[in-house]
Parts: sequence; structure tokens; C-alpha cells
Amino acid sequence: MIFGAGKIAEVAHGYFSRDDARPVVGFTCDRAHCRGSSFLDLPLWPFDEIERHFPPDRFEMFVGIGYHDLNALRADRCEQARQRGYRLASYICAQAWLPQGLQHGDNCLILDRVTVQPGARLGRNVALWSGVTVGHHSHVEDDCWIAAGATVGGSSVIGQGSFVGLNATVGHEVSIGRRCLLGARTLVTKPVPDERVVADADSATLRLDSTRFLQISKLRT
Repeated sequence: MIFGAGKIAEVAHGYFSRDDARPVVGFTCDRAHCRGSSFLDLPLWPFDEIERHFPPDRFEMFVGIGYHDLNALRADRCEQARQRGYRLASYICAQAWLPQGLQHGDNCLILDRVTVQPGARLGRNVALWSGVTVGHHSHVEDDCWIAAGATVGGSSVIGQGSFVGLNATVGHEVSIGRRCLLGARTLVTKPVPDERVVADADSATLRLDSTRFLQISKLRT
């Protein structure tokens, strides 16, 4: 079962349906966002009554929503699902290259052509979009989203709740703080404190913190 009835849920459905042994049986979302009783020709039920239709002792859930509020919304719904007794499924594409024994948490989404090198670790609720490289002995903490084509150098840290944009590069042994936003094609070679935005030049941060930046920008999933 997938939480969500939007673009990311549709992407997750497509990947699960293509090469995963666990079929998608339905969708759920917050009652205010339920538009009708079905999504992608499968049942759609409000989250506040989902246990009646798909009990947690029989079904897993994947929270398929995007990086709203720097992943905080997705993290919150993951926690609500855990508290209701659901086991959160992860999706790992058959076309990804991962080391044996990779440590990763629940509700991870690892798409095609992703490379995770030996010694790297992934937290809970991490999305690695197509073509991402995570270097050796790096740590991507909980609730992060790394967009397509981005590269994280070896022995680096991506802090909890951070977003790394399309084709961005984080250098070797670089620590990115919590809830940071790295824009598309940025190059980061120096440590970045919590809640900072890197938008263009090498490691140059805006004076706005990431929360304020989100309020005035058009960053959307």
C-alpha cells in the first residue's frame, strides 16, 4: 500500500509494479486530499481509516510523497504509519548497484542507475533518484532526498532532512548540516551548517536560512 495520491506516489507505483515481488494493492492519503475513491485504478482510502481496509498485520506501507518542507511532511507520515503498527517497505531498483550488507533504514527509495559504494550508510526515509552516486563511507542521514544525477563524495555526511538538487556535487569528506538545501548543479567543497541554502557558487550560502527560503521560493515536488 502506498501513502500518497500525487506524482511521487505514481512514480513509486510504477517502480514497485515493474520489478518488485510485492504488488501494490491500494493507496491512502490525508482525508483532505482524497479526490474520489480510487487512484491509478486501485482503491484510495483516507489515512484515518486505513487500518479497517488494510490492517498492519497483513500489509506493508510505503510513504510516497515528496520533499515538502524539506522532507518534514514525509517524515511525519512515516512516523504516524509506524505508530499505527505498519512496517514501512523500501524499494531498491534492480538496476541499482549496492554493496553487500548495505545499512539502510525503512521507507527508502533507491532508483535505477544509483551507485552506493562500500562503507556507505543510509538512514530511514531516504530517496536516491536515478543516477545518484553515494561515495564510500558516506552517511546519508534520515529523511533526505537526493535528486537525479547528484554525487556525494567519499566519507561525507548529508544531514537529516536535507535536499540535494539535480546534478549537485558534494566533495570528499564534506559535512552538510541538517535541513540544508543544495540547488541544482551546485558544487560544495566546504562544510555547510544546519539550515543553509547553497544556490550557485562553490559552497557560497545565502543569507536566508532554508526555512525562510522555502517560504518565498517555488520549490515543489
